[in-house]
Amino acid sequence: MAKKQWWSNSLVLLLLLTGSISAAAQVRPADFRLLDKLAGTWKMKTKLGSVLETWSRTNDSTWTGRTWRVNGTDTTLQQSVELVRQGSDIFFIPVYEGRTETTPIRLKVRVLKAVGFVAEDTTNDFPQKVTYRFTDEEHLDAKVVGERDGTIEEYLFPYRRTE
Repeated sequence: MAKKQWWSNSLVLLLLLTGSISAAAQVRPADFRLLDKLAGTWKMKTKLGSVLETWSRTNDSTWTGRTWRVNGTDTTLQQSVELVRQGSDIFFIPVYEGRTETTPIRLKVRVLKAVGFVAEDTTNDFPQKVTYRFTDEEHLDAKVVGERDGTIEEYLFPYRRTE
């Protein structure tokens, strides 16, 4: 009877698990409809006022979002965002107001499920990762993570639907 090496079975199991995890995390273009939950206006109250995020579907392959900071009667656009389906990929493309860099930031959506999505580009400094998670029909948690000047920064936006 031949003796099997323990590591060969473990290696095969590891390869199978790795393959199934990466296959499970792939985004399908048909899942683009899961973004329909974004539609409308989301609000987060802050000490100085509030942050509003509005989302609307532009066409069958694009969602457009805007983030505004509101302080009393003063309203300032912070960023514009597009979620775009291109071929078999979906991209989260933010444009920050006042940014002087001309190269667009394109984070690839790596996970898209009914509860939200994760978009990443680890080669970018900020943001490197954006996560949107629906905790229920009325609440959306957004998280932005990246590195600036050698420091990891993380911003949390607990939104509540306003319309």
